Formats: sequence, structure tokens, C-alpha cells
Amino acid sequence: MKKKDYFVPKMFFRLLIPSVISSCGLALADMADALAVGHTVGETGLAAISLCLPVFMLINVFMDGLAAGGSIRFSQLLGEGSNEKAVSCFNRICVSTFAAGLLIAAGVNLFAPHCLALLGTVPSDGELYTACEIYLRIIAAGAPLLMLNIVFASFLRNDNNAALATKGFLIGNTVDISLNIMFVVFLHMGTRGAALSTVTGSAVAILLYLPGILGKKAGVLKITPVPFDIQETFHCFKTGFSTSIQNLFQLVFFLVMNRLLMGLAGESGVAVFDVVYNTSFFILYLFNGTSEAAQPLVSTFTGENSEEDCRQVLHLARQRGLLLGGAAALLLFLFAAPVSAFFGITEDLMPLAVRAIRMYCTGFLFLGLNVINEQFYQAKDCPNPAFFITLLRSFVLLIPSAFLFSRFGITWIWLMFPVTELLTFAAFLVYMRCIPKEEVFDSERILRIMVENDSSDIERLLTESLRFCEKWNADNQQKFSVTLVTEELCMSIIRNAMQNIADSKIRVTVLALEDGGFLLNVLDNAVVFNPFSLQSNKLRTDTEDWEFDVDEISMLMIKNKAKQFMYRRCSGFNSLVVRI
Repeated sequence: MKKKDYFVPKMFFRLLIPSVISSCGLALADMADALAVGHTVGETGLAAISLCLPVFMLINVFMDGLAAGGSIRFSQLLGEGSNEKAVSCFNRICVSTFAAGLLIAAGVNLFAPHCLALLGTVPSDGELYTACEIYLRIIAAGAPLLMLNIVFASFLRNDNNAALATKGFLIGNTVDISLNIMFVVFLHMGTRGAALSTVTGSAVAILLYLPGILGKKAGVLKITPVPFDIQETFHCFKTGFSTSIQNLFQLVFFLVMNRLLMGLAGESGVAVFDVVYNTSFFILYLFNGTSEAAQPLVSTFTGENSEEDCRQVLHLARQRGLLLGGAAALLLFLFAAPVSAFFGITEDLMPLAVRAIRMYCTGFLFLGLNVINEQFYQAKDCPNPAFFITLLRSFVLLIPSAFLFSRFGITWIWLMFPVTELLTFAAFLVYMRCIPKEEVFDSERILRIMVENDSSDIERLLTESLRFCEKWNADNQQKFSVTLVTEELCMSIIRNAMQNIADSKIRVTVLALEDGGFLLNVLDNAVVFNPFSLQSNKLRTDTEDWEFDVDEISMLMIKNKAKQFMYRRCSGFNSLVVRI
């Protein structure tokens, strides 16, 4: 790997902390139901929540597909400088998400008895059936809120508003956890209280996200009426399908697993499975948080045709993800007994729960690599490798492993998790060697120069830019435009925003597009500064108080020469895109 870029690690780490914090908050919120119900209702409550997991997976199929695919498309459009298209994409995804949530809410509640039978419980099960029905109806009714919560947070992270997304997530999850304690522990509302707290937490989070869409904290995102475009919506969902389809596979897996465990150990087996599933969030969500930090950068760099930057982000994600996930796995392995007791597992079930948790933890390394690789290729809009990983680890290998290890009894069935992750990683390595290499933007068509607050750097930038344009057969007008734009942008940044920056840097990237045009990406570490805000709509020489401003004239010239231009604040840095 080449020498690390100055900007990429800093951009990644600025996204990593809020993403990991959000993931930890989400993990605690997702575990809240099981923790509260396990302590008060016991094994029956844990089993009821476990039996309803397929409904969550159904919601997640649409939620993750639209959120992941939509936010990836959003970042790519921003990377290309297409603000209006990016905003339209956001609004279409929001409408589609809400519509899908309403369909799920209506369908599940209208056919609740049939859904419960499919989940594995019938009226003759008594208390278990009642607990499941109450939980199922409320969660399904809240599907639109649960889905919009994730969609808003995902788009905010991609709109350089990770702090607000983190704040909404944390406060929403805190509300969820607090209400769980109040409703379930103190008011003894059982699964009804657990479901109500989950839906309310999502509603609170959505309210907190609104300033990033409607208020002063808004970036590019805003609510606007747009015509429905089924083709674009489907394209976004298809991009996110490699993530969302694992929820569909998990839906099938949970149905199979719950029936296998009911046959092997009854409610006790299903209760232990629910504990393993919930404790896995400690590890899995750290890998997800790392991947979510990488996703906006990978999508943006893909839009900028910068494969080198994408690979550097992947390296950083693997490095930090495995460090965080490994630490969590070690803690869970060592303290499996206290964790099990925390979920309300009784003395007679404790040995089984401890063994199950420890078996799961042994697969953390390959689990992390699979999750990070999957979401990396999805962020690059390369669905086939991502889908291959998802297909193996969530269905093709996992379900046969469940049947295979179930033959050795309830004690050894948990080995299916580490074995599945190991085999998936091995198969993925073979797959990547066998398939044709993905087409990437020709690196010869990319010129990248680092400029500091030095006139000699500007001279070098102009010389190399001109030579680069000549190499790719630019006409005289294009050569003039490229050199003019690069010089004036850099000089404007230096004059207006870098006077007090000790280690000032500007990264200029010029791309020779295959259609004959040129794309300029300028990234700097100055204070918040949008050069395009200095431009005048016309030369005001007809007014007495008009004064010559070199930056205003420069920006007006750039706007006249450019086909497209955009500014945004990206991960703490100023980002400019100009198409010529």
C-alpha cells in the first residue's frame, strides 16, 4: 500500500467515534427488551421475544435495503456534485420507507393469528402465545417509525451530520431503555411494555433528527415534494439488498432455529438462543459501527473514482474493527456467566448459556472480516461480492450447519456460528480469485497534488495540471479552464481560510473523464469556508460603493467556466467539486 494520505485517516476517525457510539447505543436498546423481560417474566418472556424475531427481520429487510442503498446513492451523487439529485433521492427513499412500514403494520395486525402460527406458537401454548401476540402487534404497528429512525440516521451520517445522528440515536435508545425499566420492571407490563418502549424510543429519535432536515442544522438534506420514481427507488433498494437480504435469510433462520430448539429443549432452549443472539450485539454492532464510519467515505471516493482512497478506508476499518470487536469478544468470553445472569438465566440453565456464548465468541475474527468486507463492497456499489458473503453466512452455510450440529444435541448446536463464519471467509477468498476483476477507473486518468501555503506548490500544481490536460487531449478551452479553476480555488482558500492554520493542506485531484470532460475535487483542512459564497451574480461596476474583490471576480469566472460545482463540509474538511 502506498503512503497514507493526510486526509483519509483523519476523515475516517472523525466518523468512527460517533458511529461506534451509535452502534453501542443501538446494541443496548436492542438488548433492553430481553434484559427487562428476562428479569421479570423469565424464560417465557425471553422465548416470546425470540419467537417474534422474524418480524423484526421482515421490517429490517425493507429498512436496511432502503437506508443503505439510498444513503450510498446519496453520497455518490454528492461526490459527483449533483446536490439536487441527492436531495430528490432522499425524499423518494423516505416516502418509500413510510409506505413499506404501513403495509407491514396493516398486514401483520390483520393476520396476527396466522403470523403467530408461522412463528411457532398457538393458543394452546397459553402464556407464551399471549406474550407473543401482544409484542407482535405493537412492534408491527410501530414499523413506520422503526424504519424511518434508521433511514434518517443513515442519511444524516452521509450528509456530514454524524454528530446529530449519534445524538438522536443515543437519546432515543436511552428513552427506550428507561421506558423498558419503567414499564416492564416497575409497572409489570411484560412484553407490552417492552414493545411500547421500543416504538417510543424510535419516535423520540426521529424528532431529534428533524433539525438536520428542516432546521438550522440542516446540510444538503431537506424535505421537498418529488415525483415518485420507481426505477430509482428500486435501484437504491437493489444496492442495499446485499445488506437487507441477510435479514430475509435470518427470518428463515430464526423460524428454523426456534423450531429446532423447541424440539430439543422447549422454551429453555429458545430462551438461551435469545440470550446468545442479544449478547452477540456486543461484538457484531462494533463491526457494524466501524463499517458505517467507512461507508460514507467509500461511497464518496467511489463517486470520485478514487480506488486508492477506498482501499485505505478498508484497511483502517479492518484494523480498528477487529481491535474493538476482539476486545468485546474477549470480555464476553471471560464474563459469560455474569452476562447470562444479567439476562435472567436461572442456575439450571447457566452452564448451557455460558457454553453457548463462549462458542459464539470464538468466531469473532472471521465474523468481523465478513461484515466489513460485505459492507465495503456494498458501499462501492458492487453488490455481487457483498451478496455472496451475505448468502453464505446468513443462509447457505448457516442453516445446514444448524441442522448438522443439532444432531449432537443442545450442547453443541452453537458451534454453527463460528464454523459458518470461517467457511464463509474461506469461500469468499476463493470467489474473489475466480471472478473477473472489477472495472476500476484508470489510475492514469487521475492527477493528485498536495498543496501547502506555498507559492511554489501553486506553480507546480499549474504545471502538472496543464501537462495532464495535454496528455488527455484537452482542447485549449479546457486547458485554460482547468488551470484557472485550480489556481483560483487554491488561492482563494489560502487567502481567506488558511491564515491561522499551522499545518495547512489542500489536496487537488483532477480526473480526465471518459466522456472528454474533467472533474476537479479539492479537499482542504482550513476553517469552514465556501469559496462559491463569495461570488457575485454580476459585476456591480454601476454602483458608487462597488470595490474590486479578486475572490468575487474569480468565483464568478469559475461559475461561468464550470458545468457543475458544489461545496460541502465533509468529515471536518472543506470539499469542493467542479466539473469542466
